[in-house]
Amino acid sequence: MGGGGMVDTGDLEIFRHSLKSVVEEMGVTLQRTAYSTNIKIRRDHTCALFDADLRHIAQHDIAPQHIGSLVSVVPRNVPDWEDDLEPGDGILINDPYKGAVHLPDVMLISPLFHDDEIIGYAANSAHHVDIGGGTPGGIPNDSTELYGEGLIIPGVHAVEDWEYDEDTLSFILRNVREPKMRRGDYQAQLGANRIGEQRFAELHEENGRERVETYLDELLDYTERRVRAAIEELPDGEYSASDEMDGDGIVDEPVTLVLTLTVDGDEMSIDFTGTAAENEGPLNCTPAMAFAGTMAVIMAFIGEDLPKNDGFYRPFETITPEGTMVNPSYNRPVAGGWEIPMRAGDLVTKALADAVPEQTIGATKGMVCNVAYGGTDPRDDDDYVYYETVAGGYGGRLEKDGMDAVQTHFQNTANSPIEELEDELPVYVRRYELIQDSEGAGRQRGGLGVRRDLQFYDHEASFSLLTDRTRSKPWGIFGGHSARPSRFYRNPGTADEEVLASKSTTKLDADDVASVQTPGGGGYGDPLERDPTDVLDDVLDEKVSPEKAREEYGVVIEDESIDEEATAERRRELRDVAANRTGENA
Repeated sequence: MGGGGMVDTGDLEIFRHSLKSVVEEMGVTLQRTAYSTNIKIRRDHTCALFDADLRHIAQHDIAPQHIGSLVSVVPRNVPDWEDDLEPGDGILINDPYKGAVHLPDVMLISPLFHDDEIIGYAANSAHHVDIGGGTPGGIPNDSTELYGEGLIIPGVHAVEDWEYDEDTLSFILRNVREPKMRRGDYQAQLGANRIGEQRFAELHEENGRERVETYLDELLDYTERRVRAAIEELPDGEYSASDEMDGDGIVDEPVTLVLTLTVDGDEMSIDFTGTAAENEGPLNCTPAMAFAGTMAVIMAFIGEDLPKNDGFYRPFETITPEGTMVNPSYNRPVAGGWEIPMRAGDLVTKALADAVPEQTIGATKGMVCNVAYGGTDPRDDDDYVYYETVAGGYGGRLEKDGMDAVQTHFQNTANSPIEELEDELPVYVRRYELIQDSEGAGRQRGGLGVRRDLQFYDHEASFSLLTDRTRSKPWGIFGGHSARPSRFYRNPGTADEEVLASKSTTKLDADDVASVQTPGGGGYGDPLERDPTDVLDDVLDEKVSPEKAREEYGVVIEDESIDEEATAERRRELRDVAANRTGENA
């Protein structure tokens, strides 16, 4: 790369991808050396680089939800430590009230040195399957203060010379379940940052510090220019949307989430004014989480292949009123906090529907779906704990149906394979399937939700849910229908079937079955405009029942084929009903 004067565009692009390769290698290192399925298979982690001025310069995109936390934590906290940092040091932190998110997401921050000077910082965040507290899996549904949710790490100098202080690490591990597995994950985080130091130092060796700093300044400014240009393409205006969330685990009453996006030239504000007050239970999120959830979706509207760095965020202002559930007062519980930004992501697509109708989508499953369980493994009498999130439906789009069984918006975590799950844990996966008729009907239908039934054989277990969407349905847009909401059961289809609340902890008896059933996605456009052959395909695939095909799509199917005459008549009937309803509401 050339130095001095104007920055060559080609050189800048090479430099940009050199940075990206560093964080990607950090991410692969973390994933491949981790012990837990949640990281090594589900990939619930991310890595980032910051420069010496604490500007965010590169992000591993594997888990977009961690964008907000790392961007918030590193600049806010490093100034308290940087004068005392030495090569090979590391700081552990998960305190939500120091810019982090919920307690299971533990971050490790390491200074990067070259020629005895700090040239930047490597940081990563990994979701630890257990962080202590009263509920296995770190997702208590009944916490009323942060202290009940697990071990709070306020920023601990835990690493020296690329080795954990054993007293510090032992203290942490004594407070969590399955300490051997947790130790492996902490070591994986350390290895990732060490790769970051080596690769970032090599970049400085190759180019020199002055040239690297010149390229960083230009890269961040270039990113800002492109983001501002993308925002300017949106029509100016104020765009609002709201939705109701289930109760908070303590108070069984819906709470309102409100989002207003204001586009003013080349700037955008993200405003949560009007959102419900902070909750008594764990349905609260930090400003970092609210920022991450909305930005992950806004990036999809304007981001294209833009770098994710400090320059990207400059045109945005985020407003999270104090004392609301998106900015709770000190030490309020936040274990279920990710449910709020997940729904906020849906509100972004709903708010921008009129502004960019061809780019938006129907509502997604609209929930993270935190599930955790634990007990004593009857195979070896060792304690176990596990955490996962379950996929659901994506919203219908202008020209495509919503995807079935995916993690949506900022979730990019992978499926937990049945084979690995049953090998690692004392469970049988009795059902794992798409849920027929769970989609929102539309010209382009929403995606289908997922049913996952787990049998806990030969032992008692704790089964925790910290999720949502049992009351409000994922909405459709432009005439599309809403999707089926979530449902949770103990021993479904039996004489002792029990409906489980979306925020609950249940003690399961030996051989009990817990059933997680996630929502589908909302439809896009009038379902009466859907191509009948597409409806037939869905019926033959058993994604849509013949009854729903007739009732909502107006397609009559007999003997696995379309009855053209009956379909035309049925669609006329449904259009007449819709017209009469519109007239009555006029």
